[in-house]
Amino acid sequence: MNSKFNISLAILQIIAGILGSVVFFKSILNHGELTITMTILSFFWMVFGLLLGFKGLYKIKKR
Repeated sequence: MNSKFNISLAILQIIAGILGSVVFFKSILNHGELTITMTILSFFWMVFGLLLGFKGLYKIKKR
């Protein structure tokens, strides 16, 4: 694939991870505002978004 596409995809995954972390920490701090399902989903969104984004940037740098 195109290198620019891979960079933009990695950056979008990092942004999605950051947004997931905002939702996760907001649900932890304001208990009862979001359901437990949304808290769990935002946790996975945060973890996988950040991991895949940084993994993509690492692969691009490695090449």
